[in-house]
Amino acid sequence: MSTRLPISKMQSGEIVSLAGFRFFNHPIKNVTMNFRTETDELFKVNLPTIGSLIPTKLDKKTINDVKHIPSIVGNDFLEDQKLAFYFNPSVKVAYLEYKI
Repeated sequence: MSTRLPISKMQSGEIVSLAGFRFFNHPIKNVTMNFRTETDELFKVNLPTIGSLIPTKLDKKTINDVKHIPSIVGNDFLEDQKLAFYFNPSVKVAYLEYKI
């Protein structure tokens, strides 16, 4: 089940700067992330909290400007879940690697 969260209700958390903009690092609690393995098996990650960057300004211009900032998988998430992220844009390959 996925839930849509309106960004107008997510104006809390530590303020961080990224790409010339300021964002709330809004905590979202009890998150389950689902991934597919290369053999098409489901891999679930349950997180007690994950941060979502929400612009501190919600005017039309700011929303339009920040939508061009690519989604970022944070180092904390990768370290906590024992994942490695590989990205090679020249051959359009990106994947997460999990080491048991």
